[in-house]
Amino acid sequence: MLALLGSIFSGGLTGLLGVGLQRFFDFMKIKQELELKKLEYAQAQEMRKIDAQIMQQEWAARTKVAELEEHSRETVAAEGSFAASFGMEPRQYSERATIGPMAGAWLVALDVLRGVIRPGLTVYLCAITTLVYLEARGILAAAGASLNPTQALAVHDLIVSTILYLTTTTVLWWFGTRNSERPPKR
Repeated sequence: MLALLGSIFSGGLTGLLGVGLQRFFDFMKIKQELELKKLEYAQAQEMRKIDAQIMQQEWAARTKVAELEEHSRETVAAEGSFAASFGMEPRQYSERATIGPMAGAWLVALDVLRGVIRPGLTVYLCAITTLVYLEARGILAAAGASLNPTQALAVHDLIVSTILYLTTTTVLWWFGTRNSERPPKR
């Protein structure tokens, strides 16, 4: 009977040990599956972040392309209106005048003034620049050795600045007075 009881208890203990080991290995399997799911979730999260970054870069690129296209359209329209402005202004105001001789003479005088003002102003500014140069040269010659190199360089820089200022003003006025208004947006 003792052997019978020993078999029952040892069998029960072995069964309980088997159940315990099974539960332990099931727990380890579930723990590993949970770790795998955590890794999969982290990878999915990282992929979403990467996708979001890619989408953000794509939208930024699309926005930049749209801005460039808009700027190009504005530039083309501005250049078209600039080119069209050459044909809009009459070559001579007196050309189409059908009014009396006094008003016609006034329009001819206006045409002469209009035709002479830019080249006349350019020649005038060049003459002033030359006079500034000659005056500065005379001052330097009269001062002789009384100017140190720093002062002579300052006078030279002033002359160069004046010449650049006058030239820039003339050229920009000469070439830049056409219609520069932006065309209306569609």
